[in-house]
Amino acid sequence: MTIFRQTGVLPLTGNPKKGYFFVFLTGVFFSFEVIGFKEIFRKFLLSPELAAFYGVSIAFLIVTPYFLFNPRRRLSVTLTIQKDGWVLLIGTFFNSIGILMYYFALRISDLGPSAVLIKMTVLYNVILGVWLLKERLKAFETIGILLAIVGIVFVSTLKGQIQISSALTILVSALFFASQSFLIKKYVPEIDGLSFAYLRLFLLSIFFFLYVSITGAWVPISAFVALSLGLFSVLGYFLGRACYFEAHNHLPISKLNATLLFEPVFLVAIGIVFMGEQVSVQKICGTSLIISGLYLLIFHKQKPTS
Repeated sequence: MTIFRQTGVLPLTGNPKKGYFFVFLTGVFFSFEVIGFKEIFRKFLLSPELAAFYGVSIAFLIVTPYFLFNPRRRLSVTLTIQKDGWVLLIGTFFNSIGILMYYFALRISDLGPSAVLIKMTVLYNVILGVWLLKERLKAFETIGILLAIVGIVFVSTLKGQIQISSALTILVSALFFASQSFLIKKYVPEIDGLSFAYLRLFLLSIFFFLYVSITGAWVPISAFVALSLGLFSVLGYFLGRACYFEAHNHLPISKLNATLLFEPVFLVAIGIVFMGEQVSVQKICGTSLIISGLYLLIFHKQKPTS
């Protein structure tokens, strides 16, 4: 039994446990994608737009047979286009801008601070969810989110590991990423994660093809690097996004994005252990605040009141 819906017409369950499970998978897949791209940027002279183009295009080719030869998947893709095509188009366009900005900053900054700072998406989504979508948070959930965001600020101000220009670029890119979650929660009552992620790959391939063609940035690269980018993109752009979209069916965007804060904690550890990035009290304190915030957000159960 697959964990994803076979079509986009099943009723919404709104199961928080299932939502957190999808969020966990999202963080795992996103982490491997970010690590893979960072390693490629470190070893090869590759521009962000070229890496994005090859990554999403090859990932799209890899997963297309699953949708092309599966009748139920083809139907689901058709339904998604008919129901949510314009939300997908606008959200993916904003995402493409955010991807280019994030990869530009990631190429010249350490993995840990970059991965942590991009989670300012949480702050944007909390504002959008509570202010525009009228979502409500319990007191301890609010405290948890605030602790996690303070931890992000601690890590993002590390000297020598991230430039101010890169930090500002990531902050703006996070806003573009947050826009898609808002559009989904506002206008898509139920989403088929796999179909949405597949169509998003298709649109990103078109956007980045046009971008590298118009700017003259396209150059051939080795088959090994191209395939590596494609495989990492399957993890992040397809599987990670599919889980992320599915989680929208079960969690409000404020909780959904806040629980993704465990991802930068993992990436900070990877940067220290395997990439030789610096260890500091400030980084440890920031990471500890993020973990504390997650604990309050996910595991604390407030006693019911009369």
